[in-house]
Amino acid sequence: MKNRFFFFVAALFLCSACASRNQGFVVRGSFPGLQDSMAVMLRCMENESCSVVTQGVVRDGAFELRGVVRTPMYCELLFSNQDIVSRPEDVKVGNIFLFLDNSELTLKVPHLDSMSFTSLFMAETAEVKDYLKGSPLQQEFYEYRKALLPLNLVAQKASDSLTMMSLRENCYTPEEYNRLFDEQYPQKQAAEAAIDAAKMEFVRAHLRSLLTLYIAETLLKTPFTRAPEEVEELTRVVGQIEDTVRRPYILKIADITRTLCKGAVYKDVELINTTGEKVKLSQFVHPDRYTLVDFWASWCGPCRWAIPKVEQLYKRYGDDRLAVVSVSLDKKREDWEKALKQENMPWTQLGVDGNDMLVTVSRAYHITRIPRLLLIAPDGRVVFSGHDVNALRLTVEKLL
Repeated sequence: MKNRFFFFVAALFLCSACASRNQGFVVRGSFPGLQDSMAVMLRCMENESCSVVTQGVVRDGAFELRGVVRTPMYCELLFSNQDIVSRPEDVKVGNIFLFLDNSELTLKVPHLDSMSFTSLFMAETAEVKDYLKGSPLQQEFYEYRKALLPLNLVAQKASDSLTMMSLRENCYTPEEYNRLFDEQYPQKQAAEAAIDAAKMEFVRAHLRSLLTLYIAETLLKTPFTRAPEEVEELTRVVGQIEDTVRRPYILKIADITRTLCKGAVYKDVELINTTGEKVKLSQFVHPDRYTLVDFWASWCGPCRWAIPKVEQLYKRYGDDRLAVVSVSLDKKREDWEKALKQENMPWTQLGVDGNDMLVTVSRAYHITRIPRLLLIAPDGRVVFSGHDVNALRLTVEKLL
């Protein structure tokens, strides 16, 4: 999966040396605070490795970066002097996020100190400063970021509150913790729903925008959350936007999401049991009860942390009401077997046999991180998909 995604990201841009003076993008700027020989870098922020699009250095108090992108993409413009100073206290790093297309952009900043450094994880809640001028698409990107900023701040506050509570879980009794979680988690859900609605509203208001392609991609990538009619709407919108790189990629995602939309039936996959025999997931999904499928791995700390909470649900409702199936995504059989002895889980244990089976299972459910918890209703529909075992508990309590 990672290799396929890497090649897509690589397809987004070409080497800057291939750009002529008359085509592609130009990003330039000259403002107080820039130091000669300071590094300037454009990085694609759509993958974990933050692929470098192009880079250069400040000369005579100015910089200019050139290159070609095959389709507009979400990027970071990064400044750093750490290679030209000797003392750590003299290091200056600043960045700004942009939606890069083949146009000329000029960075107009009062001073380098006006640009703080914001990590990608905090970008959505950072103050939006429209320092880049020259591209209508960039102005549209600023419009989008400003529209979502207050909603993202609310969602971040709710998420931070739950995170802090989780870190201090030992300070509460189980009953107190569950009560507080049950009070606060709906606030996070409401905030995320508002963000989701705002994204859909932006898409509907910008039917021909290349930025809409990117937004549609983010909306389609989360499995079992998008209603079937929304998948079809987004597919229609994407199909009408002229683009030869991102559009076909998103249409493929949409094809997958059609089978992983809200209320979709679970996918049967081939796995192995603890003796190495090949089995089907369907053998352990029962038509007379709910089935919880927990995708995990021995090396995954959050997965191991979630196991006792899964066991609490299993013991509370009993196997006759809630069947549990753990699916290990360990590549090494011995790692899986060692973890099984340590955790001593009293329910069905399945795993993958080799990389091919691992890739097949991961693609079937679009698993990008674990633990991945699926709750399957007696009729085979997936009624919960997520990573938070406490959120799973809320769903189980409502249903059972």
